[in-house]
Amino acid sequence: MKSWVYARGLYKQMILFLLIGVGVGAFIYGFVPEEFFLKYAGPKNPFAVPIAAAVGVPMYVRTETMIPICSALVNKGVGMGTVMALIIGGAGASIPEVSLLSALFKKKFLIGYLITIFSIATITGYFFNFIF
Repeated sequence: MKSWVYARGLYKQMILFLLIGVGVGAFIYGFVPEEFFLKYAGPKNPFAVPIAAAVGVPMYVRTETMIPICSALVNKGVGMGTVMALIIGGAGASIPEVSLLSALFKKKFLIGYLITIFSIATITGYFFNFIF
């Protein structure tokens, strides 16, 4: 019975994020033209990966919201590497995380951390574009 109560509480915490992610994904899938994504974020655009990494770094991305959003992006023609850069950037460094780290670490270390996350996201994104 304890596990049921715990699972129900966890579900209640996650449902809002799931609905937001599904809503954003549905909006992208239904209303944004495919040509837009192919032009600006498709696998042929060499700047799509670093831009996605730069956008992902300050984003506060939860796994629950990112899955439906990324699914909609991939279905619209966004390159797999661009999506991976967005995921890694968002998961690696978000505004709440950076604010917490800034209280713990010196400015040089924090900048090094952000550059590392951005670099890893960009390199991984290009690697995925090369593979897929």
